[in-house]
Amino acid sequence: MYDMRRMNGKTIAWSLLSLSLASTAAFAQEKEDSTANQFSSRPIADGDVMMKRTLWRRVDLKEKQNISMFSKNNEITRYLLDAAKAGLIDAYTNDSCATKITGDELHKRVLIPNQTAGLSAEEIAAGFGEPAKADGWDTKAKTDPSKQAANADDGWGAKKDTKKEAEPVDDGWGPPKKKSSKKGAKTEVAKEEPKVEAPKPDSSSFETQQVAASEEEYFPDQLSILEVKEDWIFDKKRSRLYTDIQTLTIVLPSDQTATGLELPVASFRWKDVERLFRSDPKKYIWYNTHNTAQNKNLADAFDLRLFYGRITKFSNANDKAFLDIYNGEKEALIKSLNYEQELMELEHGLWEY
Repeated sequence: MYDMRRMNGKTIAWSLLSLSLASTAAFAQEKEDSTANQFSSRPIADGDVMMKRTLWRRVDLKEKQNISMFSKNNEITRYLLDAAKAGLIDAYTNDSCATKITGDELHKRVLIPNQTAGLSAEEIAAGFGEPAKADGWDTKAKTDPSKQAANADDGWGAKKDTKKEAEPVDDGWGPPKKKSSKKGAKTEVAKEEPKVEAPKPDSSSFETQQVAASEEEYFPDQLSILEVKEDWIFDKKRSRLYTDIQTLTIVLPSDQTATGLELPVASFRWKDVERLFRSDPKKYIWYNTHNTAQNKNLADAFDLRLFYGRITKFSNANDKAFLDIYNGEKEALIKSLNYEQELMELEHGLWEY
């Protein structure tokens, strides 16, 4: 009887130990799965994802619904670029966030291109940039080299004769003094020619302003487009839909580029951006036009979906945007709105399921 009790006690102890190890392993596995996404601030475990799609939204910060995160001196693009240059967050070349951008490279990406470096063919044909012709207003008469040597200027406006010394001439300051041949007379000291200083560079000249303009960056209010990459996820454990933001990308609008195409400037992980916004809630604000006492933090504004962005692309095998799939911007816009309506109906169907 004693042995049976002793054996039962050992069995119970081993059972408790195995259960403890199993629960620890399960917790470690769950924790490993939940941190698989390195872009999201609140990642969802892969085992809880019932359906997932990746969306790209184009957020025009000058639209009325988005102007609150693009207020004067509080532009979200200003905060992102300043933080990246200061090393507070990492900047990447694209939304895959595989290659980082240094501060110098980021500075080069936001430089305004020099548009006045050369002359067009029409300007050259019109005569711009050509040397002045002989019949111009500033034309100088040609002089004989032999006469030019004879009439050399001594720096004081008087001409020297190389063959014989000219008689002293009254210069308007009294009669000229004659040289004295007496002993003890003071000899005239040869006057030195005045030193001509090199002209100082004119800061208001066109060339100086052109060099300075080539080093200027775009103003934050010129970088008015954000591209938001997010995962559309239905969580089967919580039975609800999540829009999990992955990255933010600053895009240079087409009207600011020489080619007329939109150019990506830099991408940022949302995980880093949200940590930046929450580090100073009073600085990184979403401006409330109707009640400034209720200004919100930019991170909360994204969580509450206080912005509007049209879907320009969804995850597909060919990795094409709506504009690439359909002909014309009008048809691409209509298909984009239809696709967003389909997502709403799909969410409703998943709730019934």
